[in-house]
Amino acid sequence: MATRAWLTALFIPLILCAGCVKADDSERVAEAIRQALAGKAPPHVSAQAWKDTHEFYSRRQHAPVWMMDDQAMPADAAIAMLGRAREHGLDPSDYDEEELIRLRALPISEDAPEKGTEERAGELAKADVRLTAALLTLGRDVAIGRTKPARIDPRWKARRQAPDLVGTLATAADSGLTTWLDTIRPPHAQYAALQKALSDPAMTRRTDQIALNLERWRWMPDDLGTRYIVVNIPSFHLEAQENGATALQMKVVVGKPDHTTPVFSDLMTTTVFSPYWNVPESIVEGETAPAAARDPGFLSRNNIEILRLSKSGATPVDPSTVDWDDPEELKALAFRQKPGASNALGHVKFLFPNQYDVYLHDTPADALFARPGRAFSHGCIRVEQPEALAHWVLKDLPEWTDEKIVEAMHAGEEEHVKLKQTIPVHIVYFTAWADDAGSVRLVPDVYGYDAIQSSR
Repeated sequence: MATRAWLTALFIPLILCAGCVKADDSERVAEAIRQALAGKAPPHVSAQAWKDTHEFYSRRQHAPVWMMDDQAMPADAAIAMLGRAREHGLDPSDYDEEELIRLRALPISEDAPEKGTEERAGELAKADVRLTAALLTLGRDVAIGRTKPARIDPRWKARRQAPDLVGTLATAADSGLTTWLDTIRPPHAQYAALQKALSDPAMTRRTDQIALNLERWRWMPDDLGTRYIVVNIPSFHLEAQENGATALQMKVVVGKPDHTTPVFSDLMTTTVFSPYWNVPESIVEGETAPAAARDPGFLSRNNIEILRLSKSGATPVDPSTVDWDDPEELKALAFRQKPGASNALGHVKFLFPNQYDVYLHDTPADALFARPGRAFSHGCIRVEQPEALAHWVLKDLPEWTDEKIVEAMHAGEEEHVKLKQTIPVHIVYFTAWADDAGSVRLVPDVYGYDAIQSSR
């Protein structure tokens, strides 16, 4: 027993020594990585991506992942992944692809520092850290975008949450990078269709436009809902989607370029039949009041009434008693158009309460739907087939038959119907849009947002 213990004591130092060089090299590179992280972020790497890079190595105890002497270079896979930025409408040069190819080659060049030296460890660490930072930068750009939508319109908000980029990259580094970007990109079929269009020779001249639209999908929430409505402003088009298929589609009229319809999402809660139209203050000031001042019969012909609002309620006001030249008096009054055939909202409106006071509604001006360009409203969205939309919206309320819907629309008395389940409504701006078959159609940039986005 004593002899066995003596032999074990003799051989333990030899066993440890057999691996001591490798252990020293690993620690030497890890220390070089710590030093590289203590410096400034590499070019084109955002503060958040640099923070993610620190977290990535912290989880690995600062061990290298791409640039290692004792195995086939995973750096090749990392650089190949940077090249796949093109599949997402991004430019690999924005992630220092050429410089990283140069750094990748240094350790295997004739002038490379000798293995086991601090100089070589420094070269390996520098390249390893820059590759990680570039990948995390690319990953963040693919996942949530490079730009902020508010730079196009202050009302436009990004609604996608960043995935766990550090965790997913760490997993991919161990299991294979090939599908990493596919796991963090927007999950929508529209995004995949636009990616496919990038490789279509027929779309070669429009790749920049497609790239802008890919970026906008990175601002969209992952979950649009199992049953939702999407209105695409530049295509003047509405689709009702249900369980991944288009259940209903129709033309729409959107806001004029000087009264743009905002881009946002909210929940539809109510359908209003035979609605009143509460005339917005801006329209009262710019259109209704001047017309009433010029023409005493304007309000009655258009079925508009004036109310004075107070804590005790609303009191009708005789138009002949209004001083149309007094702005303060006009601000104290409310103007509304009664239900009827001439009502600006038509016979029905669909409410999804939002800070912009925008909603979907019918219109008496049906002739506008025949025009190819339909930017004519003050911001709200006029729908071509109000009865069909009402039927689809209220389909889980079986008492609302087609006959009852038509009757309520022409009853001349306002009626609010609360939906059984709220319906997400997404007002979007895509100048490249895929149909159900995956074919991408390009449409005009009606608000000039493509031009604004591409210039920043």
